[in-house]
Amino acid sequence: MKIFEKEYWLSDAWDSMDYGRDYDFSKTFFEQFRDLHQTVPIAAHSIHNLTNCQYCANANNMKNCYFVRAATFTEDSAYLVWDHASRFSFDSHMTIRCELSYGNLNTINCYKTFFSVDLEDCQEMILCADCVGSNNCFGSFGLRNKSYHIFNEPYSKEEYFKKIKELNFGSYESLVALQKKAFEHWQRYPHKYMHGRRNSSVSGDYIYNSKNAKDCFRTREVEDVKWCQNILQGAVNNCYDYTNWGQNAELMYETLVAGDNVSMIKFCSQVWPNVKSLEYCIFCQNSSDLFGCVSLRNKQYCIFNKQYSKEDYFKLREKIIKQMNEMPYISAGGQEYRYGEFFPAEFSPFPYQVSAAYEFIPLSEEEAKEKGYAAYSVEKPDYKTTIKADDLLDQIQDVKNDILNEVIECAHASRGCLHECTRAFRIVDRELDFCKRMEIPLPRLCVNCRYFERLIFRNPPILYRRECDCSGKKSKNNIYQNTAGHFHGEGRCLNEFETSYSPERPEIVYCEQCYQTEVA
Repeated sequence: MKIFEKEYWLSDAWDSMDYGRDYDFSKTFFEQFRDLHQTVPIAAHSIHNLTNCQYCANANNMKNCYFVRAATFTEDSAYLVWDHASRFSFDSHMTIRCELSYGNLNTINCYKTFFSVDLEDCQEMILCADCVGSNNCFGSFGLRNKSYHIFNEPYSKEEYFKKIKELNFGSYESLVALQKKAFEHWQRYPHKYMHGRRNSSVSGDYIYNSKNAKDCFRTREVEDVKWCQNILQGAVNNCYDYTNWGQNAELMYETLVAGDNVSMIKFCSQVWPNVKSLEYCIFCQNSSDLFGCVSLRNKQYCIFNKQYSKEDYFKLREKIIKQMNEMPYISAGGQEYRYGEFFPAEFSPFPYQVSAAYEFIPLSEEEAKEKGYAAYSVEKPDYKTTIKADDLLDQIQDVKNDILNEVIECAHASRGCLHECTRAFRIVDRELDFCKRMEIPLPRLCVNCRYFERLIFRNPPILYRRECDCSGKKSKNNIYQNTAGHFHGEGRCLNEFETSYSPERPEIVYCEQCYQTEVA
């Protein structure tokens, strides 16, 4: 690939139309497009409207961020993945409008929440999960509008803060022990079969404020969609097989990373903002009626980066579509690609092992190549570390500013880690300042390993058919004792559902009715 620095790519110092070419009907569309894609320079980063941000990607409208990706309207934060409008937050994944938070997964509208999972409208929570409208709780699960609870037991305000101080949360050794205890405690309570609130007629997981959304994952404010995922911000309507972004998108099909007033986009990647009626385009902006183009801005009626009249554009488009169906591209694995298919996987400029797919289905380089995916070895720098993670001071308040000069060896460095371990990392100044203010011990893992550790608490985008685990008075495994009478009486609940909790997992999974009865 030919890469231009983002500001230069956006400038008038070069013209992507200079790379325009005629369509060759003796060759397949996809092999011609691959050559165009590898010839026309693309931007070094997929970013839009960033101010004072470093090492950020797939991001827009952010300020003062460090190493944040897949985020919108985030400020003063670091090490976030999939965030919208959070401030002063660190080391978290799938967060929405959170502030002064650290180490969370799937938290919404939260303040001062640490190492917690699936919270909404909560404040000052530590190691809690599946809580709504609660504050000042520790190690608890499934609370609704509660305060001063530790491992689901109520305390007076005075007793609560005295106990929290005794737990010594600022010690790394104490934190590890408390995490283990909290994670085991969470398994004793029923989990709702899906993560989501304020929905109507939806299936999938992590769906919020949506209607008629089928087989979707990690979406917000979507309606009449299917097979969509990672939609950070609505409104999104009438879309199918659309991944990443949103922010006023409609009529999207088999498209990746597109948003901010986009419509009628098919088989495209990295197209934004204000684009309409694009097909097979990459990195095009503020344009409409493009087919097979790369890096165009403010253009209309172009094919392979060449300008046409409106009449000629639509005639040639139809002719190319006919040829794509009559002369399909045959991939290395023997798969045929006609009009209506996304780009062949082997065209990807990214190796499988650094893609999002690797998070769910890890494959070796050889296994990825056998399946026809782009795969090649990624060289990792040989960092010279100055201190081992195990040698870091236990108490955060004992750590001095000279830690900013150290290159820390990741605790996974010698364990053959499969989590894209970088083997070494630094503590940055804003991170140290935040940890000291919030009394959080320094991490012992590199950024990548910390991210993969959090993924243990994120369900995969796979659905299983299951029965409700409620057996009347107790859960099926006899661990949880129901606190109220259920609609099915003392007999087993017969409700079935699709859920991303696999049958082999240890969680107690209840249907909507049984779950709501217990958390009411």
